[in-house]
Amino acid sequence: MTKNIKIGIVGAGVGGLTTAIALQQKGFRVVVYEQSSELGEIGAGLTISINAGRVLAALGLGQQFCAMDAATPHLGAVDYETGERLSYELRDHAGNQSQFGAATRQVHRADLHNLLADNLHDKNATIFLDHRLSEITQSHDQVSLKFKNGKSDQCDYVIACDGLKSIVRQQLFSSKPAEFTGFVAWRGLVNRDHVPDVSLDPHFATYSSQSKLFTRYPVRHGSLVNYVAIARKLDFRSERWNEPAEVQEVAAQFSGWHEDVTKIILATPRDKCNRWALYTREPLNTWHKDRVVLLGDAAHPMTPFYGMGAAMAIEDGMIISRCLEAEPNDWQAAMGRYQQARLERCNNMQQISLARANDYMHPDKKSRALAPGAGMAPSTEYDPVTIPI
Repeated sequence: MTKNIKIGIVGAGVGGLTTAIALQQKGFRVVVYEQSSELGEIGAGLTISINAGRVLAALGLGQQFCAMDAATPHLGAVDYETGERLSYELRDHAGNQSQFGAATRQVHRADLHNLLADNLHDKNATIFLDHRLSEITQSHDQVSLKFKNGKSDQCDYVIACDGLKSIVRQQLFSSKPAEFTGFVAWRGLVNRDHVPDVSLDPHFATYSSQSKLFTRYPVRHGSLVNYVAIARKLDFRSERWNEPAEVQEVAAQFSGWHEDVTKIILATPRDKCNRWALYTREPLNTWHKDRVVLLGDAAHPMTPFYGMGAAMAIEDGMIISRCLEAEPNDWQAAMGRYQQARLERCNNMQQISLARANDYMHPDKKSRALAPGAGMAPSTEYDPVTIPI
């Protein structure tokens, strides 16, 4: 293997684009296959913690990323009926920026996605849109890809960044189907001007009952309020990631909750309310097979309860590029390093994230006062840029 090889990346999400940039900066040739017909505004808010921010800084994107949104000044848990603060944590974002080179930020997913896409070398020649993978096979010297648009391509190696329902994982790896967690999530994005009297202190807030969780935070410098509302709901199994939902459906689920929660939900535009069933997968013992390797949710799908899904994929992108740089002539050795560096951390994070749901929705009210950032410092202080590989 040399840097003249062609590395295919399946999926142009945050993980796929981070990986592509990191590899390009190390001199590798990459192509990215994306199933969507355009790179448009997708999703809503997401958390980029210190560990992921370090990667963006190392890729030369730190200044642009910091300009995207202010660092998180405080976070806490709020009583879902009374609005009383149950826990409150101030964040020393200036200190974190100085010590770690990054601070946690909540940003609009589309803004981060656009930042990554715009920093690809020759973006239009790198990303192939409307390329939904239908079949992947490999021989001793190449990987063959077939797409639903009738086109096909060959690569020397492939990195699968195609998410929870990964076609690559399904076709090449021994893996059980995704399992429904029993939770349904609704996501909404609200204009701040439509809820002017709703408190945004704490900046990142969780409200939880024994069976439901509502999390909200501002994005785009406070002009929008992003929320995720989650409930135990065993009778909904849609596998669509972004199914349109009725605002009144969400409001009914959270009827009787504090007025700030109700106001935010009812202010949701009809086209900014979506729902999806939360699925997970059994952890794998290996992520690479011959010339193909899994990355991000394709390898270790994260539920949203720890807020680290995007961060784990960003970490993966940096680590895999470092491993390929260290072993430019030996793919198997490089992937062995990647798996050694990542598998335990990511599989553990996958389990911790799902377990966190029970903490948030604990039968004991005092236990539900858990601060959103409690116990996360060791995870967020991990440095993908310098950790030995």
